[in-house]
Amino acid sequence: MSKKITIVLVDDHAVVRAGVKRLLEQEPIFEVIGEVDSGEAGYQIFGELHPDVMVMDLSMPGMGGLEGIRRILMRYEKAKILDRKSTRLKS
Repeated sequence: MSKKITIVLVDDHAVVRAGVKRLLEQEPIFEVIGEVDSGEAGYQIFGELHPDVMVMDLSMPGMGGLEGIRRILMRYEKAKILDRKSTRLKS
């Protein structure tokens, strides 16, 4: 069995996170290892878990997705982040 692709979901809507998680986990290669509800929490959990990919909503209260992505990429330049609105991979 090959290594699973680890994923962290960042979205302020629990229902959206649950739906995306359910879709991803239908494929045996994906493993959702964390879920958080803000850009700030996304930045923190990325540093703790170092996922292969982070899926982040851009529109969230507080520190939104764009600022979260900016901070993650400043610290972890090889991070892979998929923004949930446009489905573009940032790295």
